[in-house]
Amino acid sequence: MQYSIEKRPSYAMLEVTLANGEQIQTKPGAMMTRTAGIGNESNVGGDEGVTGMVKRAVSDERGLVDNTYYAEADDEQVTLVPEHPGDISAINVSESGPIRSQSGSLLAWEPLVERSTEFNNRSNLFSSGELTVLGLSGQGHAFVSSYGSMHEQDVTPENPLIVDEDHIVAWTAGLNLNRQKDGSIKSTVFGGEGFVTEFTGEGHVWLQTRNPMTFAVGGAEHDDDESAGGPSVSDFI
Repeated sequence: MQYSIEKRPSYAMLEVTLANGEQIQTKPGAMMTRTAGIGNESNVGGDEGVTGMVKRAVSDERGLVDNTYYAEADDEQVTLVPEHPGDISAINVSESGPIRSQSGSLLAWEPLVERSTEFNNRSNLFSSGELTVLGLSGQGHAFVSSYGSMHEQDVTPENPLIVDEDHIVAWTAGLNLNRQKDGSIKSTVFGGEGFVTEFTGEGHVWLQTRNPMTFAVGGAEHDDDESAGGPSVSDFI
C-alpha cells in the first residue's frame, strides 16, 4: 500500500494506492472516489458479527460497520475524506506501539491493525460524553482525522502535558492519564467547568486545534435562530 495526504491542513484527503489483492478498511461514508478496479464490501462489527459489534461498540450505529476496499488489479486508487474540515495524520502502529484514539477520529486502517473498545473509566474521557476510546494495536498504519490542524507533541517525565480533552485525538498507550476539572476552560456555550487531562510519562499525543463540540453547539444555536424566524443562509445570498 502507498498513500499520500493532500489538501492539508484545512481540507485534507487521503489518497491510497493498492496493489492487486491489497485492502484498506474505513469508517462508513469515508470514500470520495475510487477507480474501477476497486471492489468493496461492508461488514457489521467486522468479521466477528454480533460479537464483534459488542466488542467494538462506539458512540453511534455507523461505528459498528466497517467498509473494506480491495484492489482487483495493480495501482488502483481510493480517495478518503473525513466528515468535517481538518487534517489527517498517519500513525504507524507497528512503530508507535498500541495507540488510544477517540472513536470519532479514526478514518481508515490497514487490515492487520486491531481495534478494541477501551471500557475503563480512566481512559473513557471526553467532555462531550458522546465519544468512546478505541485501542489500536497490531501491524500497519491507522489514519486519524482532526477538526482543525493536527498538532503533535511529545510527553516526557520532565515535561507532562495538560490538555482540554475535547482537543484530544490520540495518544500512545504507555502514557499515564489524570482527569481533572478546570474552571479556566469554562465556556459560555457549555457553562460550568470543563475537563482537562494531564498526560505524564513517556509518549506522544495527537491534538486538534479546534473544538468540534463548540462548533456543533454553535451550529445548533444558529438552527434555533433560523427556526424562530432569525436570519438564515439564504438571507445573505
